[in-house]
Amino acid sequence: MNRTVRAVMGSGLGIGIALVATTGCSGGGAAAQQVVSGGTLTMAVQFDPGDLDPQGSGSAENVAVSRLAYDTPVTVDGAGKLLPGIVSSWKELGSTSRWSLTVRGGVTCADGSAMDAATVAANINYVADPKSASPFTGVAVPTGAKATADAATHTLTVDSPSPAPFFVENLQLLSLVCHKGLADRKSLAAASDGTGPYVISQAVPGDHVTYTLRKGYTWGPAGDTSTGVPGIPAKVTVQTVASSTTTANLLLSGRLNAAQVPGTDQNRLKAARLYSSGGSEMNDSLLFNQADGNPTADVAVRRALMTALDLNQLAAVDGGGVGGKATGLLAPPKICPGDTLAGNLPSYDLDQAKSLLDQAGWTAGSGGTRAKDGKKLSLILLYGSNLPPTKATAEFISVQWRKLGVDVSLVQKPSDQLVSGLFGGTAEFGAVLQPIQVSTPAQFVPLMSGPAAPKGGNAADIKNARYAELVAKASKNPATASGCSDWNAAEAALFKDADIAPLATVSNAWWGKNARFSVDQGGVITPTSMRLLR
Repeated sequence: MNRTVRAVMGSGLGIGIALVATTGCSGGGAAAQQVVSGGTLTMAVQFDPGDLDPQGSGSAENVAVSRLAYDTPVTVDGAGKLLPGIVSSWKELGSTSRWSLTVRGGVTCADGSAMDAATVAANINYVADPKSASPFTGVAVPTGAKATADAATHTLTVDSPSPAPFFVENLQLLSLVCHKGLADRKSLAAASDGTGPYVISQAVPGDHVTYTLRKGYTWGPAGDTSTGVPGIPAKVTVQTVASSTTTANLLLSGRLNAAQVPGTDQNRLKAARLYSSGGSEMNDSLLFNQADGNPTADVAVRRALMTALDLNQLAAVDGGGVGGKATGLLAPPKICPGDTLAGNLPSYDLDQAKSLLDQAGWTAGSGGTRAKDGKKLSLILLYGSNLPPTKATAEFISVQWRKLGVDVSLVQKPSDQLVSGLFGGTAEFGAVLQPIQVSTPAQFVPLMSGPAAPKGGNAADIKNARYAELVAKASKNPATASGCSDWNAAEAALFKDADIAPLATVSNAWWGKNARFSVDQGGVITPTSMRLLR
């Protein structure tokens, strides 16, 4: 998800002070706190966000920083409640393929221009178009959807070529770009053009991005609507800090105000009673490349590779000792409850795994490496984080697969490069470890089916007919018990064919020092909730 670090402004000149009551998720509960106005909040992310176009990258870092400068049509709070955003109301028009959205009045871009129905429609049409090559195509909005605006009524009608039962919920992922940015996408690489409470004032690749507060912002989510309140930071500096241990040290020393800290370094923050806010999210999932020519295009090979892995041990390793075992593609609270993993992925049995490869024609040679028709069983295991949990997970998997006679090469890529490679169709891999963090089962569909990258979002070129059949059935129903039953069965179909294996859930909490904030369901800080404390 996620650096030289600048010290935060403390009790310096020109900083106002007020008393407010704040309630923390840890660190002592409710208490009177001094808030500091006019200061800078320093936040850390693990990887450089890269290109800052909010619709151009799906990395956790890009999503986290995008919320500072860009609003979304709707939001979902930490309790899973759907709330209006730039869209004030919505309704289904006869079926889940057609929706009406009403855009709230008075919302302006940083340059003073209006975020109106036509601009919201233009955002939907851009992301819905596969030619945009946005990772949010089919995830935030249905692929091929068409939006038409009515200026007189401040509404837009969205027509989807296929049923979209989670259409409104998925809009929480759509950062809305203003008209200048829509007309010049390159301008968004190191600047912002949104309606959010902050604007980018400086961007230094590989080091930091600085955001400056907007005056007159009044349309934030319920409870945190305005920037005109005591304690809201005048600036936010987002630093790149690669090491989780360094991040924890900087938090404890007060040189950072907010950061996510994976793994056992969390224990030090808990012991120091630092503030935290957030829930849980999926950590790594293991996907297999099914493009023609890859050994993992064969379901028998995939099942063998999964049978060689103890999922209980993997959950402990991938969770960094502080996570939990996954129960499906989504982290709790799930919109469709249930354990879709149990009984659908093979149980650990190394001898059985070897037998499956024997039956598939992959026989061990004199050196122990398996081969078939003169071709070695070789694969690249790609992973996108150098944090201890993910690196340890990759090493654990490689050890198990080498016991099978697989020639495994470990390749680590920075998060932004890995994501762009996967969705650009240029990544070389046999298997990949990558967090996939979405909030509805429908958001997985373009990632698990349809055209392969770069023409679509199906980076692993998964071809699961049963999944596609069940998705088509589930898409005709909203998230009722009946619809959820079909969505859960679709997930199970992916696991039965060993297309993907979610490994662990982890805390998505943001930790705070001399700061308070709230975190939404997606694990992103709500910018207008941020308060600096003395």
